[in-house]
Amino acid sequence: MTESQPATYRPVRLNREFFSEKMMEDYQERHQKIWQDLSVEERGVIHAEFNSSLRVLEESLATASPLFFISHARWVQSRLTAESFSAEAIRAFFRSFKEVVATSLPEDYRKDAEMFITSAVSALESIPMDLGETHRDESALSPKAGAFLQHILAGEVAKARTVIDRELAAGIPFREIYSGIFRLVLQETGRLWQQNKVTIAQEHFVTDVIRRTMEQLHTQIAGSNRISRHKKTVVAACVGEELHDVGMRMVADFFDLDGWNVYYIGANTPAKSIISAVKDQDADVVALSITLPVYLSDLHYLIRSLRADPATAQVRIIVGGFPFTIIPDLWRQVGADAVAVSAEEAVSAAGRLTAG
Repeated sequence: MTESQPATYRPVRLNREFFSEKMMEDYQERHQKIWQDLSVEERGVIHAEFNSSLRVLEESLATASPLFFISHARWVQSRLTAESFSAEAIRAFFRSFKEVVATSLPEDYRKDAEMFITSAVSALESIPMDLGETHRDESALSPKAGAFLQHILAGEVAKARTVIDRELAAGIPFREIYSGIFRLVLQETGRLWQQNKVTIAQEHFVTDVIRRTMEQLHTQIAGSNRISRHKKTVVAACVGEELHDVGMRMVADFFDLDGWNVYYIGANTPAKSIISAVKDQDADVVALSITLPVYLSDLHYLIRSLRADPATAQVRIIVGGFPFTIIPDLWRQVGADAVAVSAEEAVSAAGRLTAG
């Protein structure tokens, strides 16, 4: 998978505020008893979920696939269940969502949107959430990763760092620490937040501790353990308003370990700045990451801009992040040269794309 295909992704924009308000009205009118039992805060949660679900519906329509919306519907069900919403309140949410889509959406989107929502509801009814991947058994964490996470959640940062120091003293490679501890702990923390077992503050704290630990390790990574020194440069960035940059920081460090010249930009970087960096660094590869489907339009715009500029048209583009695990050929739709689901794969793909 090294040759890109013509992009088929077509951005879609709906009047989300208008439709979310209509969904709230439908919910209140059709499900009066449920509505009356909801607190003001719970009604706010419902409103926010209508809005976020519309954003994901836009991306399902843009990719002509129900997969984003099915994945999101499972997330909504899991999150609302964790917030103690009743099963009937959750079913009412999807009924009102579908009703407004079926009666109010522009006609050119209506048929596909109804089909996507029907598919999502069917998936929720046929696959219990406790069998889904978001309810992965906690035993999937290794004892070391589990201890690292528990120390952080307890506010024992020094003890958490001791877990990493012991791994380093035992000669465990940086790659194994990143993949076997940091990456899994981030995934587990997200799962715990979704189930309302940790707060947003705790999730942010875990992420920050991992980020700071990686920064402390970076000096060692930059000075040792390289395979060889390439005369190749990679620009690594998170696209648009994407704020989750720890995964891309891992990718950048893996490139560093492989001997690449790494120009790491990080989170929340405007497209214009990324393009300028690719030009200024005369980059061979640009690695781009998003964690949510709602950033796909920003990514698509950036890739089109890179392709349109003669100074950057030949740079090889590797994309990664959660949306690309949902739709296997999504990287082709947005016009990339390859996709990577891990830091190891990103380095391997870059090697293939620049060979010779």
